[in-house]
Parts: sequence; structure tokens; C-alpha cells
Amino acid sequence: MDQSPDPIPTNTLGDFYYIYVILSTVFMVLLGLTHPQFLQQAEVVLFVLVIFIIGIPHGATDHLLDRYSRGKKFTYRSFLLTYIILGVFYAALWYFLPLLSLTVFIIISAYHFGQSQLLYLRNSHRNWLRVVSYLLWGSYTLCCVILLNWDESWQILDEIFPGLFTPLLSYISFVPYLLGFLLLMNIALFTLFFTRQHMSQREFIGELFNLFLIAGLGYYTPLLIGFTIYFGLWHSLISIRIEIKKVRIQRPLFSVLSFAKTALPLSLATLVIFSFVFLMNYQWEMLQSSYLLFFILLSVLTLPHVFFVHEFYVTKKPKKLVRAYRSSEISST
Repeated sequence: MDQSPDPIPTNTLGDFYYIYVILSTVFMVLLGLTHPQFLQQAEVVLFVLVIFIIGIPHGATDHLLDRYSRGKKFTYRSFLLTYIILGVFYAALWYFLPLLSLTVFIIISAYHFGQSQLLYLRNSHRNWLRVVSYLLWGSYTLCCVILLNWDESWQILDEIFPGLFTPLLSYISFVPYLLGFLLLMNIALFTLFFTRQHMSQREFIGELFNLFLIAGLGYYTPLLIGFTIYFGLWHSLISIRIEIKKVRIQRPLFSVLSFAKTALPLSLATLVIFSFVFLMNYQWEMLQSSYLLFFILLSVLTLPHVFFVHEFYVTKKPKKLVRAYRSSEISST
């Protein structure tokens, strides 16, 4: 019987890696308090670096995830076909129903963020509760980053959909109540998990701390900085870490370097495609808003990425296939 420990890290204060994430976040919050102009000057550079070095690579190994989810049934043809179908479908949805597409993008992003954060929860017999916890965590995080920087967020939204969200301005005073509601719902759910032994005391305290730290990140840093720190450190690096730890059950020699080599080809391809599309848009002026084009490209990649990541997270490989991978890994060295 396989005696491998649970590969899913608990993203709380007891985890050494997570301490670095927390310290980096606190550092950015302190910079926002003491040197806000410096963050505003550095936000674009930091955003580009984090997206290129961490963000894009974290989604550039979906073929590896699909291979481990499907086992011997995996083929690159089926993987690429699924990716293209989902991407083309979402691009068409943006063309015909842009507001619905934005709503879907927000929902799947919230679920995806929550899933990577709370994957370790031990309530496997209540899948609906997992889904609720993922959506609540992700929604709270997105609201903290977006709504606590409403002036910057509004400029982007109004550029993407001119005048469409103007009626919402009269409800901006309700933002603290919405954030308070999401905060209390997350606390209530974590309390339920703790009392039912779905999370330990350390995990419970850590998640409560995370909720307030995320709020501080959204409140004291500019929009782009808050998004960069959360997406880069809290989400992308954590997702990479989960992937490496889980793959190591089947391939013990799979390392950070192995991940980087696997992610490099599709990362470069993504950069080339993004650059080409933006260049074509600049030449032909297909879309007036660069923000809209970025959201469309990002969402077209996000939908299939979330699909393959979810399958990878919920898949448990048969022991026979695990041993086969181990044997081939060791014999190839």
C-alpha cells in the first residue's frame, strides 16, 4: 500500500512556505502605508514580471495535469482539441454576450482561487460544501482587491463597458456591507469546518488571519499591486506547489526545475500569441480597449485551465499506474 503523505499543503501559518507569502504580503502593505507613490510607480513593472515569471507558467503545464488525470487514456490530440473548443467557445461568447462572459469569468475565477487555497479541507463526502467554500473564499478575495480600489476598478470597467455600470455607482456605499457579509460567511464556514474536524486549530486560526491580511492587501495597496501579489504569490505559486507535490507521488524526481522545463514551451508560445494579438489589434484597431482585449485573452485561457486543474485536483491515480510511473522515472535516470 502506498504510504505517501497527503501532498496537499495547508496554506496557513504553520507552513514554512506560507510564512514567506505572508511576510511578502505584509511588506507590500507596509509599503502601501509608508511609500504609496513608490508602489504606484513600480506596479506595472512588478505586474509584468510576476505575470511572465509565475502567472503564465503556472498555467502552462495543463497538458501534464491532463496526462495524470487521464492516465493511459491521455493523448495530446484530445488535450489540444478540448483546449481549443473551450477557448473558441468562450471567445465567441465574448463576441455575442460580453457582459455574461465577464460574469462567467468572475465566477470561475472565484471558484479557481478558492479551490487552490482550500484544497486541503477534509470534507470529501460533502462536495457541495467544498464548492460553497471555494466560491466564498474566491469572491471575498476578488471583492477585497477590486472593490477596495474602486476608483481604479471603475476606470477599467467603464473603459470596457462604457456607461454600462454607471447605475451601480449609487450603490457604492453598500460595499462595506458586502465585504462584511462575505467576511462573516467565510468565518462561519471555517468555524463549521473546525468544529466538524475538517480543519485543525492551526489551520482555522491561519485562515482567519488570511482573511484579514487579504483585506489589508486590498485596502492599502493599488489595484494592480494587490492583484499581482495575490495572483502571483497566493494563487500561482501555491498552485505550482500543489502540482509538484502531487506529481511527486507518481514521479518522485519531479522537481521545480522539472516543472520549469515543462512549462517553458507553452509559456513562450503564450507570450508570442499575446504579443501577436495585441500587435494586430494595434494595427487594425479591432478593439478600442486594451483592457477588454486582455480580459478576453486571459479568460479564453482561464476556462480550459480551470477545467484541467479541477480534474487534476480531484483525480486519484490507481496504485498500479502510480508504480508504473515510478519505475519508468527511476529507470530513465
